[in-house]
Amino acid sequence: MRLTALTICVCAGTVFGQQASRDVVTTDASGARADRDFVPQLMLGEDGMTTRAGLLWSFNDAVSITDSVALGNGGGESWVAHSLNDKRMSKFTTAGAGVPDFVYSLADENPGTIGVAAAADASKCAVISYPSGGPINVRAFSDAGGNTPLWSYGFDSAYNNASKRNVAVNADGSRVAAVAYDGTNSLVVVLDGSGSVVGTTTLAGFCSGVEMDDSGARMVLTMGNTARLYDVATMTEEYSIQTSGAGGYHRISRDGTAIAAGGFNIRAAREVGGVWQSVYTGNGSSDWFGWGMSLSGDGQTLFALSHDYGDGYLTNEHRIVDLTDGSVVAVSSYTGSGSFQNSAVASQTNEDGTIFAAASWGDASNTEPEVRIFDRDLNMIGSIDTDGSPFELDMSRDGKYVLVGSKAVHANTFGNGGNTYAYENDVDDCVADFNGDGSVNTQDVLAFLNAWNAGRR
Repeated sequence: MRLTALTICVCAGTVFGQQASRDVVTTDASGARADRDFVPQLMLGEDGMTTRAGLLWSFNDAVSITDSVALGNGGGESWVAHSLNDKRMSKFTTAGAGVPDFVYSLADENPGTIGVAAAADASKCAVISYPSGGPINVRAFSDAGGNTPLWSYGFDSAYNNASKRNVAVNADGSRVAAVAYDGTNSLVVVLDGSGSVVGTTTLAGFCSGVEMDDSGARMVLTMGNTARLYDVATMTEEYSIQTSGAGGYHRISRDGTAIAAGGFNIRAAREVGGVWQSVYTGNGSSDWFGWGMSLSGDGQTLFALSHDYGDGYLTNEHRIVDLTDGSVVAVSSYTGSGSFQNSAVASQTNEDGTIFAAASWGDASNTEPEVRIFDRDLNMIGSIDTDGSPFELDMSRDGKYVLVGSKAVHANTFGNGGNTYAYENDVDDCVADFNGDGSVNTQDVLAFLNAWNAGRR
């Protein structure tokens, strides 16, 4: 029996002189992009936190939008980037009370972009921040170090552009990759656990995303419509695949044996017997897959979330593909209504391709929850009905935890504020691992006895 505790914290306040934003997705012959408009917002009223079934907690922010999230250290740590106003990074305990353990303010730096990436198996988070005009900074944090950076790295002033996905961390935190752009070329830098540079390479064009495998031996770079797979030790390209249309971001499996690219179509490749080969190509009539691709940790399953720009972005499709033979395992879709764009924004897949999470902006009538969690037959096994539009999500490798960052209102609506949601799935935990730390030892016995003595049984 799982022992749980729920603490509800209510935050309220009034803020003057902030900004509100509205987002619009445009898909054309070149691909997809999201444009953000701002209007002055003189005052925000009080707002509080709500709880829903399945949620561990939600955190409301009156002025900032949660634009980037990452789960680390076995899913136990939630790292959050707050953008637009009161710009900062927050660290939460995932199974905690929904109150930040600490915060690192970026208000003085005033970045237009903040991105977070976390080590899956260690307490390490890397934060990239991009102030308008530069310089671009990368900082590392840990739970023990709190809001004091473990180290920081600054790109040369010529490199003054980046995206929130231009930072990645491998599983044990021993490698961090970061990318910045100077208007012509992208500089890729790989740092070790202490922040020292161990490798660099320069590529022509704008790199809008980087992702590493667990070992830190491989990374995939999003170079427009091309997914470029790189060997980190030599900083040379091993393989690449192209999709139709730029504007998406490309993925690599945690074991480094598969990559996927999305745009107007889907491309996936695997390393089989030491040789890379294309294993799946798929498309839709007027679908955009570029923001909704994810791979299982073992590289054997692809999950693709798409929106249909041909019907006003109202239809979302979910597709599961077995990459061992290229067969489509399951497909499901739904069509919303109204004038809001139900744009697909993110998906994640667990280690063995049995749990999948999808996030989209939501339609006007709230036909389906914005965050949907599925099994391999695309049965919905969980969901989060967010107050506004999600911008990012992450899922722990075992599928137990889902972390979501969102705006407080729909992305197409002018408004301030955002929310962070931590959700726990009902996964098949090891019964003997009573304290849930991933190991079975005498500490589980002691935890069980303490719970028994306290009458929690």
